[in-house]
Amino acid sequence: MARKTLHMGLILLAAGVLNLAGCPLPAQPVALSQAILDMEQRVLDQVNEERSARGLTVLVMDEALREVARAHSEDMVARGFFSHINPDGKDPFDRMADAGITYSWAGENLAMNNTRPQADVAVASWMISESHRENLFLAQFNRAGVGVAGTSAGLYYFTMDFIGTDDKSDDAPQPWREESLEPVEE
Repeated sequence: MARKTLHMGLILLAAGVLNLAGCPLPAQPVALSQAILDMEQRVLDQVNEERSARGLTVLVMDEALREVARAHSEDMVARGFFSHINPDGKDPFDRMADAGITYSWAGENLAMNNTRPQADVAVASWMISESHRENLFLAQFNRAGVGVAGTSAGLYYFTMDFIGTDDKSDDAPQPWREESLEPVEE
């Protein structure tokens, strides 16, 4: 049985670029650049420092998972939404399946901010959120993909997808779906 974790506490740390309903407005995306690639690596490096400090194995950057995460961040910019579930109704597990990614465990964290240094702020926001921290430190996760997309207004969207390929125990958190907030039976 695959375990999936999807945490509701989305992190919004942006000011002046959100509409009154709290939803991001569609914005002009910036092209993939070395700066964005560096942000993606910085997020993974910081998460791995935190995992190592707790005696956990480090996460390996999985390029296929990175592409899924980056595509989701780019989609959020292009279509002006901020959610684990895109406007087509696809969640991270659907996106991973569409990419042919298999796993025993999976999860996703999102962040959006315009505060420099953006990668550091994204990780710091996950660290202060219990549910996001749970994904960061789940021992069953061994691979990750970090995808970042930015806007011309300086707002950055971060998606960090996690997978574990070895189902080691039954004491991990139960899977949740955003739309129902009820455990998913598989």
